[in-house]
Formats: sequence, structure tokens, C-alpha cells
Amino acid sequence: MERQVSNRYRLLEPIGEGGMGVVWRAYDELLDRTVAIKEVRYTGVGEAKRAELNGRTIREARAAGRLDHPSVVVIHDVVEEDGRPWIVMQLVRSRSLAQVIRERGPLPVAQAAAIGARVLDALRAAHATGVLHRDVKPENVLLADDGRVVLTDFGIASLEAEAGLTATGGLVGTPAYMPPERLNGEPARPESDLWALGATLYAAVEGRAPFSRDSWAATVAAVLRDEPEPPVRAGALQPVIMGLLRRDPAARMPADEAAHLLHLAASGQHSTVPVPPQPRPGGRSRARWVAVPLALAAAAALVTGGVLLAPSLGDAGGDGPGATGANPPASSHGGAPTATATGAASPTASASPTRTSQTGQALPAGWRSFTSAAGRFTVGLPGGWVAEKTADRDSISFKGPGTPGRLMVEWTVPDIPWDDPLQHWLGLEREIKAKGEFSGYTRLGIRSTGYRGMRAADWEFTRRTPAGRLIHVVNRGFHTADGRPYALYWETLDARWDQDKHYFESFARTFRPL
Repeated sequence: MERQVSNRYRLLEPIGEGGMGVVWRAYDELLDRTVAIKEVRYTGVGEAKRAELNGRTIREARAAGRLDHPSVVVIHDVVEEDGRPWIVMQLVRSRSLAQVIRERGPLPVAQAAAIGARVLDALRAAHATGVLHRDVKPENVLLADDGRVVLTDFGIASLEAEAGLTATGGLVGTPAYMPPERLNGEPARPESDLWALGATLYAAVEGRAPFSRDSWAATVAAVLRDEPEPPVRAGALQPVIMGLLRRDPAARMPADEAAHLLHLAASGQHSTVPVPPQPRPGGRSRARWVAVPLALAAAAALVTGGVLLAPSLGDAGGDGPGATGANPPASSHGGAPTATATGAASPTASASPTRTSQTGQALPAGWRSFTSAAGRFTVGLPGGWVAEKTADRDSISFKGPGTPGRLMVEWTVPDIPWDDPLQHWLGLEREIKAKGEFSGYTRLGIRSTGYRGMRAADWEFTRRTPAGRLIHVVNRGFHTADGRPYALYWETLDARWDQDKHYFESFARTFRPL
């Protein structure tokens, strides 16, 4: 017989188990939804201590439930039944970072950096409200099916780790990701979470924890005594990892500096910057130089959809096609203008004498074919339209006479691979809404669709620009057969949507990946 908790949550099956309890997949009969419930169990303590721990667990879980961040698992409810807490959480369809490492081995540096940046963003939001995690580790980092990176066990792990030092002196769980001050019995602090993040990043790029040893006791001793062995696969992540793994909490790399370097490391472009001198054996110190990337737009974390944060419809002044910047010069071969972007391949355009796109579709009168070697696509463009390569990500913007609207084509490879374009847009929408990125946002629809034999999804919405204009957007996301992601993004003034919609229809009809 299936069991119910709080006369509301029907337990379906266990989906995870650890030293401090069981996580269940459950059904919320009141709100008709599937949830995850953590049954917290404290063993090896007396009744008085258990009651104290239960109360603290409930208080901290409720505090964590007030966190509103796209990279924090949502806590729906906290109840006490049968003498123990039950934490009702959002069920995130995902794999843990630990599982991905076990299955695939060490992650590429850029992907590990992107994951670390989102985890750190969640930690900073929690720390700002006085909530600590105390158990950051690969098992608690979820890589969701919709592309999000989610940190779980907030407000729950905090008590598990603290209750781990039992009356008999035992420690519940692995100490491989616990900072030395915690193993020494000192209280947790924000820097403790940063140390654990450093150990998690180390595991992501090396495939093992930095202080992992053959036994529990040897691991504890290594954390307390040894310096971490420098990672060999970390690349641009090495200064972040080593900075977070400094034994003295006061000397650890600050969160804002780590966030900056993580975003840089995710970009894959490199420059040389100095790392502050670190103590060496014998009291000597010397400066080290390491390679880290040059720059990364914060919006790039919104992979294959980051174009949504670009300036819109002449907010820099005017409504004409050149309102956001000068048009690029015409190309020497007499075709359409080419974009000029330092360090990026320029898209090329060629006139089509047959007035037929490379898709085989007839072009509207006055249109021509445009081919981008960098983006590996071709698309039809109206006469007089120009292309401008985005300098800091893989996208091209197209503007021209006849409409204040614009097309953007983006082919950014995502940090976290996604398969379902509908779920990807839903996840991106949640992230943007949580961060308050769009003023006056209204969803008009997120719909699955077919496109050239591929799974696709259209995200349609309105929002207001910084200048107060109401714009109307449709964004089509899809993968090619070989896994390349694309987004076809069209925006215009909402008042001109019906009048200008034919532009998007023609762009979509003539677009073809190469």
C-alpha cells in the first residue's frame, strides 16, 4: 500500500538514498503535481538531540524556501511526521554532476566553468540572505534536462553536515568536499561553501576529488594537512580552483573575483594575467602567471537565446536600421556589406542571380541570398539589408529599410547540452524571469513545432525596451541532425507585428544550415 505524508503527498518510489535519509518521488494530491520529498533521518543521537535537530532542519529548510533563484531547487513545503522532517521540493528531471563525471570522465574546462559560475551565483544569492549550504559537492549539483544547473539540498544539507559530528565522534558522509575548518569543528561560514565549490570544480575537470584517499581517515587527514595537488586538466580554471582551496578561510579567493574568472574561463579566449603571490614552503613567495580568457558577456550564460538581452529597436536613439551603430562597409566583391568584428570570422554574402535561395525556395522579389561561413548557414535577405556580427558571441544581426524590426541568427554551442527545444525555452524563461531581465514581459506562447524535419520550438512574447517601447518577439530554437543548435530570433514593435510578420516567415522559409 502506498504511503501518504501529511495526508497529501503520496510516496511513489525512492529515487536516492544517503546517510541522512531517503529522497522519494511523490505525488501532491492537492495541487496535482509530481514532487520530490526528502525524508530526513537522524541516527545515533538521543531523543532530545533528535528533537533539536528536527526543529533546526525545519527552520533552515523554511529559510531556504524563501530563496528565489533559477539555480536553487524550489522548496514547496516542510512538514514533520513520525518524529522526523519531510522536505517537499521541486522535482528536477536531471543527472547529477557526479553521475556525469562517472559516465563521461573529466569535463571540458569551459563546461566546468559554466557549471561553476551558476553554482556560485546560487551560493552568492543564498549568502546574501544569510543561508549557507555546507554540503556543496558533485552529487548536489544537478544538470537539468532543460539546460539549467541547479544546486539542491539547500537548507537540508546544512543540517546534515552539522549533525554529522555525532556523539561518538563519527562523521556522516564523505569529508572529501568538507573544508578544513568544518572538520576542525569550527562553525560554517560563506567561505566554507567556496572551498567546497573549489573541490567540486577540481573533481569536474580532474575526475576525482582533490583530497580523495583510500580510506575515510586518510581523506580527513589529507584535508587537514596536505596541500591540494595542482590539477593538470584545469587550464584557465586553475587559479580559481587553487584560490578557493586555500586552507585559511580569510585567504580564500573572494566570491566576486571567482565569479569573474569563472565567466572568463567559460568563454574559451585567453590572455595572460598575474595571480597574486601565494606562500611557498620556507616562507618564500613568487608571482605566477596563468592563462585566463579575455572577456565573456554575462548574457552568454543564456545559451542559444542570449540574443534576447541585446539592445532592441533603436533604444540607442531613433528607429532606423542604423540606430544602434554604424553600418559596416561594403565588401570588395560588390555584394552585400560584410560585418567586421575583431577576432571573429566575417559573414559573407553573395547576390543570387536566379533569385532562389540555397534551400531551393524562391526568394521574394528584391531579395538575395546571404551565406555565413562562420555560422554555416544561408538565408534570404531583403534588398538594402546589412549584417553585423556580434563581437562577443556566435550570432549575426540583420537590419534594413522597410521595418524597425530585426532578425538575429545565433549558433552558440550551449554549456549544458539540451535535447528538447521546448524544455530549453521553458528553462530559459524561468531563468530570465527570476533575474528580472525583461521589463513588462508577457508570454504569448511556447510551442513545439516541426522545422525542416527537425524538432523545434517557438517562444513568442512581448516586453518593454529600456526606452519604454513595447516589442513583440518570436524565437525559434532547434538542433541540426549533427547537433548544432540554432535560434532564429525576430523582433519588431508590437504595433507593427501583423504588418511585419511576413519578414520572419520569409526568413524561416529561406534559412538553411550548411
